[in-house]
Amino acid sequence: MMDSIYEAAKKRAPEEMCGIVTVDNEFIEFENIAENIKLHFKIDPITLGMYQLNSKIKYVVHSHYDSKCNPSQHDIDNCNSIGIPYLIVSYPEKDYCIVEPK
Repeated sequence: MMDSIYEAAKKRAPEEMCGIVTVDNEFIEFENIAENIKLHFKIDPITLGMYQLNSKIKYVVHSHYDSKCNPSQHDIDNCNSIGIPYLIVSYPEKDYCIVEPK
């Protein structure tokens, strides 16, 4: 699974890649619809809602290009808002962190 995530981050670099990981450890990449995709990510809320209804989401995934995988305050706030853990990867460093919602 992590190989697929890093490959997607590589393919999208220098933009932020985004997607989900299901409870079956399947990574599904989504289109990043943020206005500034080099600094942010945004998943279409209808697409995310469909997956929330039809499969169990384990993580919301996104990448940080050429920087640490540490979450920004924006990442923390959004993670808390949707109540789903975030898996943040750094590329090309290939590091990751998980942010749990509070």
